[in-house]
Amino acid sequence: MPEIPQPVLDEIKHRVDIAALVSEHLSLKRSGRGFVGLCPFHEEKTPSFYVNPERGSFHCFGCNAGGNGFTFLMRMTGQTFPEVVRELAEKVGVAIPESRAAQGQDRLAEVNRLAAELFQVVLHESKRGERGRKYLEDRGLSDETTRRFGLGFAPGDGWVEKLRGRDVSMGDLKRLGLVSEGRTGPYPLFRDRLIFPIHDLSGRVVAFGGRAIGETKGPKYLNSPESPLYRKGHHLYGMDLARDEVRKRGQVLLVEGYMDAIALSQAGMTHAAAVLGTALTTDQLRLARRFAEEIVVCFDGDEAGRRAALRAFPLCVDEVDLWPKAVFLPPGEDPDSVVRAGGTEAMEALIENGQSLIDFFLDDLVGPDAGVGETARAANTMAGVLAGVKDPIVRDKLVRGAAGRLGVSDGALLAAARRAHLEQRRRSPPSDAPGVAARSAPNRQAHVRFSSDAEMVELIVCDASVAERVRTEGAVGMIAEPVLRAIAERVLERRETDDYFEPLELLPDLPAAMGERVRRRLEEGAIGDVAARAADEWFAGHVRRSARGDRKTVIARLRSAEHRGDQAGVRAALEALKNGSALPPEPEASTVAETVAETVAETAADPEAGEGGYSPGLDEVPADEDLDLDYDADGDWVPDGS
Repeated sequence: MPEIPQPVLDEIKHRVDIAALVSEHLSLKRSGRGFVGLCPFHEEKTPSFYVNPERGSFHCFGCNAGGNGFTFLMRMTGQTFPEVVRELAEKVGVAIPESRAAQGQDRLAEVNRLAAELFQVVLHESKRGERGRKYLEDRGLSDETTRRFGLGFAPGDGWVEKLRGRDVSMGDLKRLGLVSEGRTGPYPLFRDRLIFPIHDLSGRVVAFGGRAIGETKGPKYLNSPESPLYRKGHHLYGMDLARDEVRKRGQVLLVEGYMDAIALSQAGMTHAAAVLGTALTTDQLRLARRFAEEIVVCFDGDEAGRRAALRAFPLCVDEVDLWPKAVFLPPGEDPDSVVRAGGTEAMEALIENGQSLIDFFLDDLVGPDAGVGETARAANTMAGVLAGVKDPIVRDKLVRGAAGRLGVSDGALLAAARRAHLEQRRRSPPSDAPGVAARSAPNRQAHVRFSSDAEMVELIVCDASVAERVRTEGAVGMIAEPVLRAIAERVLERRETDDYFEPLELLPDLPAAMGERVRRRLEEGAIGDVAARAADEWFAGHVRRSARGDRKTVIARLRSAEHRGDQAGVRAALEALKNGSALPPEPEASTVAETVAETVAETAADPEAGEGGYSPGLDEVPADEDLDLDYDADGDWVPDGS
């Protein structure tokens, strides 16, 4: 996102009527100088959601959600901070200065929009879209449904030239993957295909999917390649249309393909979205989890579907919030055929009888009649999965559930997991080795345990005064863990070099759990005096630990002096202990080595020497006719001659 000056953000906040904004999503009633309503973020019968127009803020006294217009829209729509800033700026008429990169993305999005509109007109109004119309009619899709999802048709040729006539450059078409370079020159990617526009949560067309119609060469389904607008595995088809119903139900139904999601939506199950015909990804699960507590994933009932489910489990094993429910369709059936034969009741029954993906995984590992050898192999497989689990609570939950199912003790399974983890580390260098974290930006997949240092990094993200104190005192080096230190260094650099810095913009780049805590801090106002007090405690804690270290060093030197019979050294050490001062360095190398060894030994034996307070991780233990379309004076696509 470009650097937006703070005055521009302040102007947007000032112009936004937060009561009107919130009223677009829920019913509000006047209460004193503000408004109250039922919180959209948790179930309640008595209104506890309060909107303060004077401050431009909201707060729920039931779930503690709170913030301004930006944060409200982010939570309601699932959009990123840059997206809601742009949306609100357009709503209230504030111009945002855009960087070249952002201007380039807007230009590419406009090209996709023009292409999507062209494909839609071909499907609905051109004689060249007749095959597409017949296919949709045979599949039982109504005109209302096809228009709701923006379906279109790409003819064998001619449509690229039509776009070029709208001042679309060949370079932009290639960047979006709409045109590819062949041996004889550029050619359109989609030819004689039914087109499914793929939208992001803000409604922009970011990519396309195309289904072959008739004798079209190539695969049945063809998707846009990655582009500046589109990253595979980061989107859910139809989620922009489904999210309101998903939030209302508290459940999202993930299916495999475009037609599955469309057919379910037409049948009334409008909380369905598709994984775009690819293997399920962690990012897609996280996207779904932003809108619903329960994630349901449909798999085919054949062997391929079972393998897909087994591959999906390790993706979400380390985040208990992402554990979905698995639903297996009858062999040879898809969601469309299930609903056609038995209505939505048949699909709802399958969902009701689904099981947690972890239970399916464990059931598949070892059957009821498994012998000793099969059980041992299953235990080793589970140990390999556990080796990648960093969260001690999740690991404990998995160990307890799996050990009983496998007929082994918790300790034996955990020991096998530790061995598997060490073997994995031996095969590849650890991601948190010195220097590695500093060379790569932190991301959502990184895992950091909560500690006082982690809390301090969150304060650096949230509060400018805390960040400035850490910078001026050069305290970032006091953060021991490389991943945390790398995040802190990056945030401090952003704060120092950016004219505009918005903490919410960093959420996608932070480790998942840390990002969630930062979001809550910002919403709950855990900054200012609260942050300053927490920072004081962190600095004081380091002073105490440093003092303990100095005292241990003096004690070690005292013992060493007594051992050598060095009375002068004994007197100096006793004086230092009495006055709380440090001793000068000892010149003799052998004595220094003894001191270090004794200090390390004492520190290891002293439970107060480390941070403590959390569980150790495993680390530690083509047609020739012209396209019959043109565009009118308003820039809309129309059939020729109309």
